[in-house]
Amino acid sequence: MDDRNTVFQWLLENPRFVAWAVGDAPDQDDYWQNWQQENPSRPEILEHARQTIKTIEGNPVNLPDDQVTAKIRQALAEARRQEKRLESFKTIHPFGRSWWNLAASIALLMGLSWSFYSLFNEKTATEKPAQPTTLPKEISALDRVVNNSSAPKHVLLPDGSSVVLRKNSQLHYAKVFTGDKREVYLSGEAFFEVSKNPQKPFFVIANGLITKVLGTSFSVKAYGSEGRVIVVVKTGKVSVFAQNDRQAETLRSNRELAGMVLMPNQQATFERNETRLVKTQVGTPVLLDMPIENQQFDYNATPVSKVFANLEKAYGVDIVFDEDIMARCSITATLGDEPLLKKMQWICTILEATYEVRGQQIFITGKAC
Repeated sequence: MDDRNTVFQWLLENPRFVAWAVGDAPDQDDYWQNWQQENPSRPEILEHARQTIKTIEGNPVNLPDDQVTAKIRQALAEARRQEKRLESFKTIHPFGRSWWNLAASIALLMGLSWSFYSLFNEKTATEKPAQPTTLPKEISALDRVVNNSSAPKHVLLPDGSSVVLRKNSQLHYAKVFTGDKREVYLSGEAFFEVSKNPQKPFFVIANGLITKVLGTSFSVKAYGSEGRVIVVVKTGKVSVFAQNDRQAETLRSNRELAGMVLMPNQQATFERNETRLVKTQVGTPVLLDMPIENQQFDYNATPVSKVFANLEKAYGVDIVFDEDIMARCSITATLGDEPLLKKMQWICTILEATYEVRGQQIFITGKAC
């Protein structure tokens, strides 16, 4: 049965394989691992079939299982009929590009979506990566911040949330968060401290992965050139799910955190090529090797000059104050995972001072202690 086309068709029509390919039968891992080792050609065939099933399963119209199976069989049957008609005109090499393109084109005509066809074009590979972060059509209405320097760059969002961008990273976000959600688009690496607002969830869209937050601190690593996206939680909890998940809209609209939920010191790794999410425990929530990831912001009679220096290093900002006037001022407080401006509010309340933000600088006006 190791004719490539025959095996490919057998896999697509095999309920046991289909269930395993879409992730509903993880207990079958050993079976299919052993199966593909029985013949050198099987790993390639299995991977083509698995990606085909995943592509059809992930079709935006969300076909029921029986309809997916029916369409697979219809496409294959029609491909076989077309192949026989063409045999008298030219040779179609088994498992070659022509046969794949023929089957894919027919599947496309039958409504299996463009993604099915693109899987089998001339540049067919065993795996197709998820697309880089998809920006909304209203891109001109979004603010864009890019960090080209080696130092961290602090971004203050409209809701007061803090984002610390690493080098070669960029963030898109709306000038004003309207509606019932807050959305930002990340390419690169960033640490987030999100203002708490359970009624208006915060979403980070990064290279095919969505991180949903109600208010917490976490790191995200998502470069378009890499095959994975990583999220690590420092405090609070977040949920993560694939952007093309069939339940994505439901997971977005749900007021509660759903999907894969991460707690402090937990990490989610999204393999874009396989559209697979894996959760692991980490010793410390340090992903990007940024100072802010290691800071707890706990102070006990700490001189204000040291507190400000600590914040400058963590957030990549410049805090301007009169060191002579405030030389004897100190702070005892736990500032935790609140965004930078919330920390500044607390500090200024303690010191009976005021602050003003001008770009990457924060000016403090206060009196002697």
